[in-house]
Amino acid sequence: MYNLNKFSVFSFINIVMIILGIWIFLKDIYTSYTHGRNIVKAKKDTGSIIFWGISLIFWCILSWVNIKLYLSYRNNIINNIFTSILSIEISISNIIRSLRSLGIRENGIYKSGYFYKWDKIKSYNWTSPNTIEFKISTFFKGNSRFEFTIDEEAKPKVDEVIQRNIAL
Repeated sequence: MYNLNKFSVFSFINIVMIILGIWIFLKDIYTSYTHGRNIVKAKKDTGSIIFWGISLIFWCILSWVNIKLYLSYRNNIINNIFTSILSIEISISNIIRSLRSLGIRENGIYKSGYFYKWDKIKSYNWTSPNTIEFKISTFFKGNSRFEFTIDEEAKPKVDEVIQRNIAL
């Protein structure tokens, strides 16, 4: 019977997870820079930013301690180091998503860190002089709605971009 070394299996899984984390991180950065100029930026989710910032600091400190222990004593804690690196990647990715939590851009709309291109927006309507509601089509063909509160001075630019991109 072939005996797999437990360390090598976990190391392989951790390396795959780190590569996946790097891919997610690069995808988030690419998404941030390719969706056009920002038209309206809504209030950021500061609670989420604070949570992920504290998480990032925690995982960086834990990584530093684990690396020092590994270098000093050659303990078998390399899996902890890999886990910490993956957690750092996830924290950075979530900070990026929190920073772009809600906004209207030239090529679509951000809502809760997800980007909806204009072709996913079914309709919109102004529910009050400075509040706009969007109806979007989601992955499972369901409908979702969300609202933006827009400053009065940004309303003409928002209206122009929306009318140019949404065919009702």
